[in-house]
Amino acid sequence: MWFIIIFAEMRKQLEKLDGQRIKLTAVIDRFGTKRNYHGFPENTVCFKNVQDLDGNLLTDHIWFTVGKTIANLTLKEGDRIMFEARVSGYIKGYYNDQFDYKLNNISRLQHA
Repeated sequence: MWFIIIFAEMRKQLEKLDGQRIKLTAVIDRFGTKRNYHGFPENTVCFKNVQDLDGNLLTDHIWFTVGKTIANLTLKEGDRIMFEARVSGYIKGYYNDQFDYKLNNISRLQHA
């Protein structure tokens, strides 16, 4: 039960910034794969301890698909990074029954 409360509180921090483009820092947690809409595997990366530049924790983790920008940095687990992204809400889940917040339009990704 406590995990659900913490998760909800973390996403509440992102909710306050909905629609804004912000500068962030994070730590590379791990890499993985997922199946895309067509069933093909796509590489993913988990950023943990996502903070604004003032050090405020916005979310404990968030997953991204590894695109050209992320792949070109040759990141490894434990690396600290800095980037810009836009906060936006979305409906998640197969049955479209949950609302959450995400970071998209990542740019200016660099080692911190």
